[in-house]
Amino acid sequence: MRSGTVTLVDTLKQKTESHIISASMSFGVSNHLSLSASVPLIINRSVNKSLDRTQTNFGDLSVTAQLFFGTRLFSKPVNGQVALGATFPVGGGVTNVMTDERNFASGTVDPIASLIIAAGISPGWILTGKFFARQVVASSSNNQRTGNHYSYVLETNYAPLGRSYTANLGMLAVSRSQDEISGSLFPNSGGSWIYAIAGGSKTLVGDGESAIRLWTEFQLPVYINVTDVQLTEKWNLRFGLSTGISIFGHDEQNKKPDIFTVPGTRN
Repeated sequence: MRSGTVTLVDTLKQKTESHIISASMSFGVSNHLSLSASVPLIINRSVNKSLDRTQTNFGDLSVTAQLFFGTRLFSKPVNGQVALGATFPVGGGVTNVMTDERNFASGTVDPIASLIIAAGISPGWILTGKFFARQVVASSSNNQRTGNHYSYVLETNYAPLGRSYTANLGMLAVSRSQDEISGSLFPNSGGSWIYAIAGGSKTLVGDGESAIRLWTEFQLPVYINVTDVQLTEKWNLRFGLSTGISIFGHDEQNKKPDIFTVPGTRN
């Protein structure tokens, strides 16, 4: 637990853990344009001295259009993705361990955008920059307004051609503005986080879009500055399995690398 950058004694012994299962669908309009939709199922457990509560609910539906492009810079390949879209409330999200008044799903239609630039450094090595923004423009029906969310990633990826694994090492910065309730700022919300990140993926079975991949990422906070009093992480470990099902058969030779499918966002 922290206030600003100062660590506080957690007398209530509070803890929260979340498991997120995300389902997504993409449709390739052309080699340079695709449409995607995804929705997360959130399973959250909140624990303190007097509470042990598990909640399960859907988060917001994200719908985006992605434009892929490529060029060369100093004779090196540079590829990118620009995505524009919006989130739509389809579930109630989960409530904060501190109070039932805060809800992590916005309850409104919010514009989102992301940009990913990947530059080849040498065979197998890629320098990647990522940006994601969720701009909240309205209040929900119960007069709550979620804070805007921005994240930035700079990382080095090792993705050797023809191999079944990738690895990445970099930094993640997150900025989140304060939430509002009935026009007033919710005090225990908002802040800035910087993480050192390391991760990778491994193909277990199959190839192409239908391959089953194990992925993991470790996040170690190196700087945290939160507004008022909030629970903060000592470290994060994210892992999971990913796969895809192609409803309509097509040639996968132009399939984009995994670095374009994982923007590194955080809610």
